Formats: sequence, C-alpha cells, structure tokens
Amino acid sequence: MPLVLFQANTPTFTVDGSRQAALSLDLKRLEIDEDGQGMKRLVARFNAWGPQEGEDGETLLYLDGRVFDFGKRLEVALGPEGSACTVFDGKISAIEACYREGVEPEALIYAEDALAVLRFTHRSKTWENVSDADIARAIAGEHSLTPDVDCDGPTYAVVQQFNQSDLAFLRERARLVAADVWVADGKLGFKTRDKRDGTEVELVNGADILQLDIRADLAHQRASVHVTGYDVTARDGIDEEASDTAVRGESPQGRLGSEALAGLGDYPSTRTREVPLDAEAARAWSRAEMLRRARRFVHVRGVTNGTPQLAVGSKVNLQRVAPPFAGAGYYVTRVRHSYDLVDGHRTLFEAERATLEAA
Repeated sequence: MPLVLFQANTPTFTVDGSRQAALSLDLKRLEIDEDGQGMKRLVARFNAWGPQEGEDGETLLYLDGRVFDFGKRLEVALGPEGSACTVFDGKISAIEACYREGVEPEALIYAEDALAVLRFTHRSKTWENVSDADIARAIAGEHSLTPDVDCDGPTYAVVQQFNQSDLAFLRERARLVAADVWVADGKLGFKTRDKRDGTEVELVNGADILQLDIRADLAHQRASVHVTGYDVTARDGIDEEASDTAVRGESPQGRLGSEALAGLGDYPSTRTREVPLDAEAARAWSRAEMLRRARRFVHVRGVTNGTPQLAVGSKVNLQRVAPPFAGAGYYVTRVRHSYDLVDGHRTLFEAERATLEAA
C-alpha cells in the first residue's frame, strides 16, 4: 500500500445533480447540524467575488441565480477521496449577501433537508384509532416520502393535531414513545433507538478526538416515573409506573443513574403534562420518560479531527478515557460537521449512555 503523505478533505458540492468544483475553492466556512428531533440544516459561506465564465474581469458570484436559487437540491460530501460520505442532502431555503468594509463580498447559503416541507404544512386534524407509527406512516405518504417506521406503542381512540405543523406534531408523537425522527434517501424515519440502524464508530482520545468532556450527572435521574390520568370508559383513575427495569432492557450491564441516586434517597417523578385516557398509553409514556431520563446519565460532548461517518444514531465506542466512561454503548444525539480554512474539517458530537462501567 503506498504511503499517503497528504490527503485533501475539502467538502465537495453538487447542485441539482451537477458537481460544482468552484464552490470547494471559494468556500470559507461550512456548518451542518442535526439532532434526534430531525431536520438537518446547512449554512455555507462563500467568497462571492472573482472571475466568471463568459465575462471579462472579476464580478459578483453566486448571487444571480445561476448556481444557487431557492429550491435547488444541494448535496455535500466530506472525507478523503474514495471514501467520502454524503453528510447533507437538501434544498436551498435562504440566500444572503454579506458586505463588510475591506473584505470581498460573501454569499451565505442556507439549506434544509426534506423535513422542511413538514414544517411548512400546518393543519388541525382529528386522528382516530391510530398508533404513533400509523400517524408517522400517514404523514410520510402525504409528503411523498417512503415510511421507514418501526415503533411499538398504544393505539389511541382520538389524537388531536391542533394548528400544528406536521413536523412539530410528529416530533411530539416521537417524544411520547422515545422515538427518533429523520429523513434520508427519500424515506421518513420514525423508530425507537433499538430499531434504528447507525454506523459504529470507535473514537480514541488523543488520536481521533481533539477535545472531550464527559459528565455523569444525577440532576435528571429518578427512581421511577408515574403517569396519571383518567379512564373515561372504566370511570377510574390511571397511575402507571416505569422503573429502571425498563432501562435494563437496553443497558443490561453497568451502573445506572437510578442506582447511583439511591444513595441520596428515593425520588420518583410524576408527569402531569400529558393526560392519558387509558392505561396502555400511560404505560408507554411512563416508560418513554424513564428511558429519556436514564439515557442522559452520562453525557459526552467532543470534537474530532473530522469524522464524516458520525451521524445522529451512530453508536460510539470511546477509548483512552477514564475507566467508568470507557467502552461502547454511547448513542449520538447531535452532530455538527464544520469546515473552514484554518482548522479544516471538524466534527462536534454529543452522545449519551445510561450507565457507568463497573469498577
């Protein structure tokens, strides 16, 4: 295998299916953000002054609609040639001209992935005899997306969408059953973590990782979660409880936050924001809330020297860190890929895990 002394890691841009090599040369800064609630966002800053084909001398670039225009598809790939990953695929939603004294004009391009169309659509609608998975499938079909849905949960007699965007409504339904929302390759994803496929990435502190902060925090940990309501059919109150048994199903090894909290006392939590109409919904919602809290016990925030395969849903194995924090089991909840002329490609990520490794 030949020795590689230098490998370019400059982003490559494709606009409406056409590779635009000049954009890589004129790029000054790029940021691509995503989290578990869905909708990946891009901001790219370009030098907007220089020669243009067919014209004499230098002129203003990228602000006349020739390359960038509203609704054009924008794809961005990062990584070494031959193994680059597409880290963004969406459409242009905003164009900004930036002028500063003593500096050449700049063009800022903003783009969002296909979930943007769900944000544009507001409606009031009554859903009857549906599960959260049924709702996700129906919304996907209404926006010409293929449903990629796998989520267990109750069937509701009535669900009300009241003057909400489809995106806000879908995020709300996902929160109630601890699911992620995303879009990729024309598919609308709506899955719980145990059913979502993600890349597996090993990150070594001091090699891949440039900065790392890991914290185990009891602030949001609870011994159990209660969800209460009133069953109109049975004419009886509802009080369903989820304990750390629900967490052990996905984190069988290690020390849970609820176990560490037991040294301080027994502290349950009661949800009053949602009011279930039957015990099945209350059980599902209490379990989802218990999982949400437990998963935040160990939180990681780090910066790597450019890891294009990292995305929300990736599973991370941390090496060369303190033993309680080392090992696999981290689930990535936020990623920001950035590129500039000083640092090159950097990847900021946040991840979480429900356990500390046993001593």
